[in-house]
Amino acid sequence: MQAVVLIGGKGTRLRPLTHTIPKAMVPLRNRPYFCYMMDTLRAAGLSEAILCMGYLPDPIQDYFDGRQPEDFSLKYVLEDRPLGTAGGIKNAEQYLEDGPFVATNGDVLTGLDLSEVIEAHRDSGALATLTLTAVEDPTAYGLVEVDSRMRVRRFLEKPAYDEATTNLINAGIYVLEREVLQMIPEGREVSIEREVFPELQAMGKLSAHVSSAYWRDIGTPKSYLAASHDILCGTTARNGSFRYTNVHGSASVSRNVTLLPPLDVAANCRIEAGATLGSRTSLGEGCYVGEGAVIEGSILLDGAAVEDGAVVRNSIVGPSAVIRSESIVRGLSVVGAGCVIEEGNVLDHGCRLNPHTRLDRATVCF
Repeated sequence: MQAVVLIGGKGTRLRPLTHTIPKAMVPLRNRPYFCYMMDTLRAAGLSEAILCMGYLPDPIQDYFDGRQPEDFSLKYVLEDRPLGTAGGIKNAEQYLEDGPFVATNGDVLTGLDLSEVIEAHRDSGALATLTLTAVEDPTAYGLVEVDSRMRVRRFLEKPAYDEATTNLINAGIYVLEREVLQMIPEGREVSIEREVFPELQAMGKLSAHVSSAYWRDIGTPKSYLAASHDILCGTTARNGSFRYTNVHGSASVSRNVTLLPPLDVAANCRIEAGATLGSRTSLGEGCYVGEGAVIEGSILLDGAAVEDGAVVRNSIVGPSAVIRSESIVRGLSVVGAGCVIEEGNVLDHGCRLNPHTRLDRATVCF
């Protein structure tokens, strides 16, 4: 069986990181996100994924050329303009074999056993099966109501609390029959959620499978950082949780450095005396942490530098960005690629800096 993976979007909710990195390639525990999706597909016995790309396709293809597992292959199809979720699937039609296939959004991190969804679809007799997951606050999402036979009864778009009849949402993972492709017009933007699924529901041909497995949309800085924390803490694992700690053998760790697990330190990092790497921290390749600096609950991408006495808490620092001495980055702030935060700055409350921004001394960003 094959999969169609929709990774053509610009990842606007995750900017400024996605100004320079396609969303499929943002690292989680120093692996590109798509590697985790590929693990999910392979675990269910799928043999191939067709990647529907549009924005920044070259870094994706360059990374996976030569890195494909022997039992799994990748094909690439490029959109010359946005085609939407259904249009993107239609654009991959030439590569799809006969029979059902999996389609998934390219920003879903999950511990789902996809083989259960495939089996439920085959037993249902439906043309499409949605994977559903429960959420605590149903008013923040579009909801999917099902009947006793697990057929989709109706869709509810962000209802008021007293109007919510379910807490199940679309998890962005589907099993589709090839006949569904015939329902998608060619050459224009089409939404599978808003145009195709309602038509299938009206036909009585839209089924659902409810999963209690781990699930998270990584499309915002908050959810991306939470996903990184979850992977380091092992809460995404299918076979129980664990606390992941790794310091690459090529990393240079000076005396009196405090390392609080779980954390991940990639190759060629340098951590100076008296620094603290707090729990749920991930350092990309070639990062530098100066004397007495504190990194906690954060992601530093490749080549980022946090100089003496600087503090980074619950934030994301892009590749090759520099946080000068005694500066503070905290509160879900995001520093874009190549930024320089000069000495004495404070970034707080979700501040976002576009790539290659320079903040002069004593600027405070809230």
